[in-house]
Amino acid sequence: MSTPLEKLEQQYAAEVLKVDADEGLLKRLERGIRGLKGFAESTGTSEEVLLALVEIKSLLQVHSALQLDRFMYTEGKVTRKTDPGAQLFSRSIKAQYGALQGSKCWCLLTNAILPSSTVIGFHLFKWEWSEYIHLLGFENINDVKNGLPLWKPLEWAFDTSRLCFTFDKNSEKFIAKIMDPSILTKKLVDIGQEKMGSDWKSPPYPLQKLTFQDIDNRPLEFEPGRPLRPYKRVLNFQARQARTYAIRRGWQPASWDFEDYLTEGMDLTEKLKIWYKSMH
Repeated sequence: MSTPLEKLEQQYAAEVLKVDADEGLLKRLERGIRGLKGFAESTGTSEEVLLALVEIKSLLQVHSALQLDRFMYTEGKVTRKTDPGAQLFSRSIKAQYGALQGSKCWCLLTNAILPSSTVIGFHLFKWEWSEYIHLLGFENINDVKNGLPLWKPLEWAFDTSRLCFTFDKNSEKFIAKIMDPSILTKKLVDIGQEKMGSDWKSPPYPLQKLTFQDIDNRPLEFEPGRPLRPYKRVLNFQARQARTYAIRRGWQPASWDFEDYLTEGMDLTEKLKIWYKSMH
């Protein structure tokens, strides 16, 4: 027989992950979670229950409080030089991920050394949404784990919901998914030239033939021995948004989905800190 928490999780999984979930359901789930939280604290329920509550609360807040349509990754969200602090943040991301190679820079998805000016360290959860970062569990929009250094054509694809990342538990790698099939045969150099104009610099010859089809299902690569990784919950959020946008645009069927990868490997104390902060 299912416990109240298991029933709540089942109902949540079936309904809340739909972007257009009924607002009344969200409110009922919110009340149920608060009740279970109080019960767990008063009865000394196991840490596993509290951890599950934290996960459910995190999902609920992201899908309910954010008014998701305002947080779509579309053309207007592509990073520009005029964005406040964009260039400083980009340099910091490149350095922290070990991507700087003199006047060149390493792209974590093509796994290639490119002209530094064509690789950008950009915000995963966008700068203009800074006031909402507490709902995703971090305090500074310029947190290095809220960024990645990618070749400019790939950053454009990510910021317009044409690229997202799923997570493979077996390899523990982030895997690229091209959401817009119309760009699969396009060369990345052509997108770079189109988006950067006079600022564009040609990459090494092998990359001049690289298409988005070549990027599909490719893993992000990180410098060996460097533990820094982007926030899973932020990449998961963008992937959920990209899925919604792709279905609406007819890029992907509604049946396409992925397993959420929200857990960062945080201990109970860290997760409870996020929980209590979100209640204020």
